[in-house]
Amino acid sequence: MILKLAAEATQTTQLNLTPQLKQSIFILQIASDELVDFIQNKATDNPFLDIEWPSTGINGSNKGGTAGIDHKDRWLNNLSRPGETAETALLAQLRLANIPKSTLAIAQYLAGNLNESGYLEISVDEALAACHADEKEVLYALACLQSLEPAGIAARDLKECLLLQIQRDSSPDPWAAELIVNHMQELANGNRKQLADKLDISIDILLDAIAYIRTLNPRPGLAFGHQQQSYIQPDAKVQKVDGEYAITMTDAFLPKVIMNKEYRSLFTGNISGDISAYVRNQLQDAEQLLWGLAQRKITLRRVIEIIVKEQNAFLEKGVSCLKPMNLKVVAAQLGLHESTISRAVQNKYILTPQGVYALKYFFPFGVSTVSGEEASAESIRTKIKLLVEREDKKRPLSDQQMTDLLNKDGIQISRRTVMKYREELRILSSRLRSY
Repeated sequence: MILKLAAEATQTTQLNLTPQLKQSIFILQIASDELVDFIQNKATDNPFLDIEWPSTGINGSNKGGTAGIDHKDRWLNNLSRPGETAETALLAQLRLANIPKSTLAIAQYLAGNLNESGYLEISVDEALAACHADEKEVLYALACLQSLEPAGIAARDLKECLLLQIQRDSSPDPWAAELIVNHMQELANGNRKQLADKLDISIDILLDAIAYIRTLNPRPGLAFGHQQQSYIQPDAKVQKVDGEYAITMTDAFLPKVIMNKEYRSLFTGNISGDISAYVRNQLQDAEQLLWGLAQRKITLRRVIEIIVKEQNAFLEKGVSCLKPMNLKVVAAQLGLHESTISRAVQNKYILTPQGVYALKYFFPFGVSTVSGEEASAESIRTKIKLLVEREDKKRPLSDQQMTDLLNKDGIQISRRTVMKYREELRILSSRLRSY
């Protein structure tokens, strides 16, 4: 065999982000309170930047003077400490756990992403990206978190929540796990005799298992006090003026960033050596920051204008009339990339006549209606929640009954989808809700 070496040319395309673009992307996606800290740090390090805090007239050229910081703290950080919540209780337990520091950091992040019911609100993929960890590390950290008290905490869905409690029970019902893993839908359907025959057990044994399942807690997070609501600063306010909805950007609390012209004029002459390079880099960084802030404001305003235009029914009547929106469609309307819209709606809030909502709330998955339009998954979940709240507690509505009621209301939805949304709401089946 003869080996030969040969040179071969290949052509590849690679996207390289400039520092200016990277900073612009970062500025676009961070929340307003984080932006304040980012601006403060930039102004402290860059002699070309001055900041003025709102309604004080204090110039930030002192580079981080006490007055500026105190004023910012009064705007954003004058919040009383919350009482014990699921997060604070879990963090206290984690500090006593004998786990590696890297695992501890991931577990702490996950603990901060639980809802009031104690369920994990983010996916494993989102945790991977946020923590810069691999799947094995995140799953191990999640297992550590789920091993804490109360049992069932940090579950990703209702089934996992109930199974975690069964696993921790020293004397669980022998059939409970089997029923939850493989027969939840059959339990919901209520044909107990058929299910008992299928499992080859007596009806009494099945009823004992169902009674045991009812003792499990579908919302372990409620054992703690509700987390104190932080004062979210909306990025925009929408209100009706002369019959039309008007948008007001509420960025007045943000510090004003300006170029220090006097300092800049000192370096207009010829400067050589390392000083020249330093000055040039700092000046360029200041200009990039001002450009990024301007682009953030423009993009955010344009996205909110589209939301207000599309969500007129929601603004008038509430969540039940929420209309699904698609990032790709909005991006096409604005002539921007879909990822830009995604970043623009992250960590941003809007004050509407219906309350304060995150911008990403307006981009839900949609379900068809008989009129050919779409109803958002969020609006359907709201309807299901209302149906359960108003039902006869002695005769709870089955998934099929709720499906029929929604169909009569013009929403084309299957019983399986109703069951999925019910479980996402952490609502037990009708058989397990009956008294």
